[in-house]
Amino acid sequence: MKKIVYPDYDRSILSTIASCLRRFGAEASYPSLPELDGLLATNPRHVMILLLDGMGELPLGRALPVDSYLRSHHVATVTSIFPPTTAAATTAYYCGLSAYESGWLGWHLNMKEYAADVVAFLGRTYYTDKPVDGPPPAPTLMPYETVFDRLAGRCRTHAICAFDSYSEKDADERHRVSNFQDVADALAAISQSEGRSFTLAYWNQPDAKMHDFGEGSREAVAEFRALDRALAKVRERLGDALLIVTSDHGMINTDGAVDVAKTPELLETLVIPPSVEPRASAFYVKHHRRAAFEEAFQKCCGEDFLLFTREEIMRSGLFGRGAGHPKFDDFIGDYMGVAIGSRYFRFTLPDGRVPYTLIGQHAGLTEDEMLVAVLADRTGT
Repeated sequence: MKKIVYPDYDRSILSTIASCLRRFGAEASYPSLPELDGLLATNPRHVMILLLDGMGELPLGRALPVDSYLRSHHVATVTSIFPPTTAAATTAYYCGLSAYESGWLGWHLNMKEYAADVVAFLGRTYYTDKPVDGPPPAPTLMPYETVFDRLAGRCRTHAICAFDSYSEKDADERHRVSNFQDVADALAAISQSEGRSFTLAYWNQPDAKMHDFGEGSREAVAEFRALDRALAKVRERLGDALLIVTSDHGMINTDGAVDVAKTPELLETLVIPPSVEPRASAFYVKHHRRAAFEEAFQKCCGEDFLLFTREEIMRSGLFGRGAGHPKFDDFIGDYMGVAIGSRYFRFTLPDGRVPYTLIGQHAGLTEDEMLVAVLADRTGT
């Protein structure tokens, strides 16, 4: 059985962004991270967060030696938010809010306004892969104030990303990149500029390699090593800066699935297919079949998943604290099934298609998925 780790909202990825916001005199809703506060007190001209998607504490430790560039600059371990997945956790960095507050719970959300389960980042239906008619659904239903907007007038702000994103809309400068060398070059150039600045950079590795080949695979380890070498080189080009390298979540290898569509005792209790994430799924259950659903869940899923009722979720603070987003109640369904083992939920469609078949996954409550390393390098001094 994997070790279960719950989010610690006093010491999570939200603390990383809180430290940076407070460095420039902006407000933050969560406690800052003392280990970063000390480095920020040295008054670096440029503060830079580089998000390496999926680079959790445990995958990092297994892929790189302790004397590697990245691991030698380890300053803290924090938890991700829940669920520990890109749609929720990267959004947390860009707005400084938990999923409970932002409404960005996961990859695909049941949006009743569109009568569809919609992929939040893409504006396409999850189960039928069709574009959603009208304005982008997620930004329309779940808009948020970005950290760039909070820092307006306090410093120059930069967003580095490989694609256009709603999250970077308020940055003073947007840097479009196509490879990691572009990321490194952008960081170096910003660090040599005049005035004070805050940068939030996002790169989709090693997450993508671990999704396709698995955490610990030869391909994933090679990606970790390539990133480590590149960052060791770029730090020599950085000016007066604090480079914070961290992640949104970790990763775990899966070895099986509960196919809800092929499990009659589960399927017949549901109103619609599951939503949110394969390892943190919202179930919308027929009111008169709830007892049957709970019994079937324990029979088919119990050893690898925790089952939370809507009421338990609301009381627990699992998704965060503060003021809940108006859409949160819609998105969590009647129950949440959360992975604590190595299986996930899938839903094979009538035509035989399976929307989600990745080896490495995240969004569950295992330490592999929840723990995030915070690495920091004070340069140019």
